[in-house]
Formats: sequence, C-alpha cells, structure tokens
Amino acid sequence: MVTRKQKLGESIDQDILNTLKSEKNPISTRDLSKKISRAWYSVQTHCLKLQLDNKIKGFKVTNINVWHIKWKKHK
Repeated sequence: MVTRKQKLGESIDQDILNTLKSEKNPISTRDLSKKISRAWYSVQTHCLKLQLDNKIKGFKVTNINVWHIKWKKHK
C-alpha cells in the first residue's frame, strides 16, 4: 500500500525532474523551489536523493547548490 507521504514524495521528485529537463542551464535549489512551489529544504532533500539515484547531477558554486538533469550518453 502506497501512503500519502510516498505519493507526495514521488510527486516532488517528478516535479523536480520535469523542471530540470526544461531548463537549459543548471538551476539553484532556491530557484527550483520557487518554480515548483515547494519549501527549499524539501527540494534540497529530494535533489540529494535523486543525485544518489543517479538521475540528476549537482555541484556547488560558492555556497549555492545547483542542479541539472543527467543526460544519457548515446553510443
């Protein structure tokens, strides 16, 4: 049985992935949270989880975390 919390988490993950797919350049956690209307901390946590799942890439610019979608390489 899928709980309400799990559905919300999956929804946030999907919103993050869809937003990053539509961006040409890496986007900060703050800007990402504004675009999907979610709290910064929630977005940061989900981005870290997605990075561990190898779905997105993240790096720091000074003290700001920025994210971009991980593209699949074509052979």
